[in-house]
Amino acid sequence: MLPACYVDHSARHLAPPIPLSTLINHISRHHARLVDFINHEDKPAELLHRELVKLAPADRFRDLALLDTVIGKMSGVISSADEMRSLGLAPLVAGGDRCVLVEEFNRILVSRVRLPGFRRAIGVFEEKDDLLPFEEAKLFGHNAVHALLGYLAERRGLAAMSAIRDAPDLLALGRRAFLEESGVALVAKHAATGDPLFTASGWRAYAEDLLVRMTNPWLADRVERIIRDPRRKLAWGDRFFGAMRVALSQGVEPRTLALGAAAAVDHALRAERGAGSSAGSAKRFLRGLWKDDADDGSRARCLDLVVQALEELAQ
Repeated sequence: MLPACYVDHSARHLAPPIPLSTLINHISRHHARLVDFINHEDKPAELLHRELVKLAPADRFRDLALLDTVIGKMSGVISSADEMRSLGLAPLVAGGDRCVLVEEFNRILVSRVRLPGFRRAIGVFEEKDDLLPFEEAKLFGHNAVHALLGYLAERRGLAAMSAIRDAPDLLALGRRAFLEESGVALVAKHAATGDPLFTASGWRAYAEDLLVRMTNPWLADRVERIIRDPRRKLAWGDRFFGAMRVALSQGVEPRTLALGAAAAVDHALRAERGAGSSAGSAKRFLRGLWKDDADDGSRARCLDLVVQALEELAQ
């Protein structure tokens, strides 16, 4: 059994990221040889390794494995004292003002460890030779649809994600984006993996399960949590436009995903400038976000889809 530590930078709304110097000291002090790194960026463990070797000699990490991790859990952050009392929940720390409700969940995917003599202490972790297809399923399937539902729910004045269950047309949009856009594209892109997820039936089961879990009333999940940080969610490689680009690359027109992206753009502009978005302001906003990202040839089409979606939302 090898010493390990786990770093979750997907929970930036609960606590600030761990400084790299702190992580290096922790690795050294505990002789950790495994670090499971959880994040929403592409290949975060690889990015972390690049940063670590800038701060310490590379041979210091010779026997260290940095692993990417995909955890598709659903959770809700409760920050209302009255709600915490009514649900009988304790704060994260004594005297704190927040607590977290997390569903029962035990399927955790990790990149394969190739250290000699390795024996994982947590048997539920499922190793994959190539984690990228599953990272894309999480970001461009799960996260994209979750965000789409959140931003469209906000436009309707819904406060709780569970209220979407009473809006069948909104739930149908989430299902369409999941099955007919990101799903069709990701199944086509990753079918060669042979994994059951990347089949029509496997993806449908994945999507239907998540749509139930995203709207679970027992999580008390708030729409406001889902729609925070729209600039990050609208990044060129993140959930909305990453999913739209994969769809376009597979010959799928992501018109439903564009509705979510347009709603997110409009939300961001209302929050930042006090006014809704027009075709021109939306394009300027997105071009500013993407100014440092290379165009793979799909940028103009993505912008056109967002403008068309804004017109549809305005009707």
